[in-house]
Order: sequence, then C-alpha cells, then structure tokens
Amino acid sequence: MPLPLLVGLGFTLLSGGIITDTVGWTTRDRQFPGPALRYLVSDPQRGLHIIYKDDYGAIRYNFKPIDGDWRFPQPLTINRYPRNLGCLDINITNGRALISADYLNRGERIITCFIDRETGAAAFEEVEIARGLRFSLVGAGRYGYRKFAGIKNDSLYYCSPWSARNLGPIGPFPLHNFTASKLSSRLGFVWTDYRTGRLFFRETPDGGGTWYPMRRLSDSIPGPFRFSRFGAALVYDSIQPHLVCDLYDGQNLGAVQLWHYCQYQEPQWSLITEYRFPDTSRLGTGTAALDRPSIAIDRRKVNSDLNRLFVVWEQFDPENIDPVTGIARADIWASFSPDNGRTWSRALRLTEPDQTSKRFPVIAESAGDTLHILYFADQQAGTWELGEGSPTCNPVIHLQVPAELFFNPGTDNHHTHPQLPTIVSSRNLGQMLPAPLLFDRAGRKIPAHLIPRLRPGIYFLPTGKPAQFHPLVVTD
Repeated sequence: MPLPLLVGLGFTLLSGGIITDTVGWTTRDRQFPGPALRYLVSDPQRGLHIIYKDDYGAIRYNFKPIDGDWRFPQPLTINRYPRNLGCLDINITNGRALISADYLNRGERIITCFIDRETGAAAFEEVEIARGLRFSLVGAGRYGYRKFAGIKNDSLYYCSPWSARNLGPIGPFPLHNFTASKLSSRLGFVWTDYRTGRLFFRETPDGGGTWYPMRRLSDSIPGPFRFSRFGAALVYDSIQPHLVCDLYDGQNLGAVQLWHYCQYQEPQWSLITEYRFPDTSRLGTGTAALDRPSIAIDRRKVNSDLNRLFVVWEQFDPENIDPVTGIARADIWASFSPDNGRTWSRALRLTEPDQTSKRFPVIAESAGDTLHILYFADQQAGTWELGEGSPTCNPVIHLQVPAELFFNPGTDNHHTHPQLPTIVSSRNLGQMLPAPLLFDRAGRKIPAHLIPRLRPGIYFLPTGKPAQFHPLVVTD
C-alpha cells in the first residue's frame, strides 16, 4: 500500500516561528541534476505555487491562496502524457502559472508550456513552443510575456513564441538557469560548460531584442575556487542581477565556497560561506559538500545599495550517515545579506538532522516577512536513479521561515529547527512507541489495545510538553 498523504498540516515551533508543511510525496529523489530551478513561486497578491517531479514523467502542481489552505488535497498531476519537467513561473498580470516541459516525439524533441486557465485552477493547456530543442526553462517578466531557454546541438538557445537565438556553446550535459526581471525588461541566462567547469552569463535589456556580450564569470572570480559543477541561480531586483553559485577548485568536491555576484557594484564578488567535508565520509553521486544554492530578494526594499537577499542550499553532514547506503545525509542551510550582497550573516541551519536527507531546496525568489522554501526529505540518502540505494516514497516539504530570524543573529532563534513527521510501519509501531498514548486527527485518544492494529494514516504523539504533539505517519 502506498504511503498515506500528509497534506496541509503545519507545526509551529513556538520559539522560532518556523512552520513545516508536508504538501505531498514523490518517488523521485533526483529532482534536478544541475542548479536549483524554480519549483516554487510566491505571488504576494495571490498566493503560492509549487511544482515537482513524481513517478515516470509526472508533473505535480498545487496552489495555496493568500490566507488560505492548499487548494487540492494532494498535488495534481497536470500532464496526461509523460513529460520532462523544466521549471515554473507566473504571469504577474493575471497570476496564471506557466510550466515548461519537453518530450520526444518520433525522434524529434519538442518543448512546450503548460498554461493555467486562471490562478490556481490547475486547468492547464499544453502549448507547443518550439521543435528541435530540449531541457526547456520558462520565465515571464513584468508584462507576463513568456520567454524560454532550451538546448540544441550542445548550445544554449533563447526562444519565445516568435523568435530564437543561439547564446553560445554549453557542452553535452546542460547546467543552465534563466530568470526574467519582474520590474524591467531584463532577462538573464547563466550556465556552466560541463567540460571545463567554467561559468558564463548573458543578458538582454529589452526582452530579447538586443544582447550584451557574454561574460566569462569564472575569469573574474577571486581565488582558486573558480570552477562550477552545478551551475548557478539568479534573481533580479529591477535591472541588477544577483547570482549565487557554489564553486570548487576543479578537483575536490568536498571543499566548496558559496559566492554572490552582482556586476554593478564593487567588488562584484562576495563570499557567503565555505565548507570542507572530511575525506573519511562519503558524498553521494552528483553532489558536493554544499551545493545547489537558491536566492531570493525582498522587493519591498528595492534600492541599489540596500537590497535584502536570502540564500538557501543543501549541505551534507559527515556525522549523519545513512546506515544502508553509507552516504552522508543533508540539511537545509541559509544566509542573509542586508546590503545588496556585500556582507552575509553566518550560515544558519534551518532543518534538524534526522533519518532523512533534505535535498534540492528552492526558495521563492520574492521574499517578504516570511520566506517560502520547498525541499525533499529523502528517506534513504543517495540517488537510486544513479544506482545508490533503493526507491523510496519521500515527503515534499514546504518550510515557512520568518525573515526576522535573520535580523537578530544573537537570539536563540538561530538554534531552533523544525521537525519532520515520523514515518513508521504499523508492524513496528508497538516497539517504537515509548508509551501506549496516541491521538487521531480529531484529537481522540486511541485505546492502547488498538494501537498494534492501527490502519495506515496520520496520528499524533504527545511530546511531553503542554499542547505540543509530534505527527506520526503510519504505513501498512
């Protein structure tokens, strides 16, 4: 029997104000092989959109209105036929979700866009964008016009429903990202050449009409950590792109530095954090000591000198090893800049080490008083698609973090972590419970003699503290 779905249950940790919300499940533990893509969009006027990959070629979607619950009891599969998921954006003029995808049809690659009928309706129409391209990403600017990135013959292409342009060679394994400004006509493309590990950036000031020369970012990075394995993420304030990337020396993926880049200020590069993973522990395939950063901006504070920026990433813990695969598990970490990326707070761990590996974090690029983060809690560290371990059904977690936690680094809030639901088989329930005391979702106490025979579902275990309970997901 598949795992029961835990949806819409938030648990607030009073001392930190952090809320976790399990919004779905997925059998895919490799959401994106390259940089952090846009799987989460926060529309300050309307609500929160999420997407992710599940099963073989399924794209799941859900929407949470402002001050409301998730619209669907479980994220809906929007595609009738298998598709390769690209990323998500919204048309800010009407709030409709845009989701890019591609597929192979009789030997020909086709990129498409799923367009919602109205905000959060999940009534998607699939529209063909171009043929001969793959690995499609979508972005929409201040007027909602759709723009796309795609790959053809190992080159990166910009395309819209009306035109296409070759932006340069990218290599055989695309590691590209793409963002459109919501306050100007700028679009930015950042990518890594897989063969050389060099990082490149190119942008247009007018929605694709003209293009600035390509920037070889790796040539300007200070120090020996100038090689990129997983690409980068970026966000715009208005005309300024803010880029974040994990860099290494080209040899050792256990020693990584996290950098911010803004081309319109001096110095252009600023170090966020660095981390060294010991040789005595094992990293999984397709990972580095810390990697896949995602960046957000508080657009209410738009100012060339005082933009507030937030960065999240996955970081692997050498002291938390999965006993089955022998691979280190990851947690979600974050940092904050109050001054346009010139200086950064110390790294803050947002999740607690446990028996899951928290992977592929994405922060909604529009930040306000609450930061919205999506991540995937892999129940067996490693990537089964790459031959590590076995398939598992993994919770998809929405993490809500008060932005004020970053503004007061001396408070105890920096040591408060959210908890994930505990997942246990009904066969092991009697041995797992410290005492035969359990409640159902209606708050009713379950008789002790019925606990060993519980049906799969969601239950609550007292923590020993007044009015605090830990969620328990019981499987067959």
